[in-house]
Amino acid sequence: MITIVIADDHKVVRQGLRNLLEMEPDLKVVGEAANGSEALALVENQRPDILVTDISMPPPTGIELAKIIRQKGYPSKVVVLSMHADEPFVVSALTAGALGYVLKEAGVEYVVTAIREAAANRRFVSPPLVMPDDIKTR
Repeated sequence: MITIVIADDHKVVRQGLRNLLEMEPDLKVVGEAANGSEALALVENQRPDILVTDISMPPPTGIELAKIIRQKGYPSKVVVLSMHADEPFVVSALTAGALGYVLKEAGVEYVVTAIREAAANRRFVSPPLVMPDDIKTR
């Protein structure tokens, strides 16, 4: 069972994502956060396998969370949800420590795939994005 914390400053996004993820037999949402501080507290206390976080929310942001989680050595893997398809955002998130980057316009199947890939310690970016060349080699 892959345990998940969802962080997004929009309640409807959190609830909708929770409902969709919990339809998958191997995924379990163990917490929700409305901002980065709540998300970090849940990661510290719940130690989920995966943190699915919005890139832009009250601090710390999704990118900052990925960096903090990596620096503190927490086992949780980070999947970033974003409306930004520009490569600098993808590079920033993956360089900070995120293993997944999924566009909010992508289908839920890409979120599920990103979660499963991150749980297996593999990187994933949703189409139409491609893994930046300088990240592939890291």
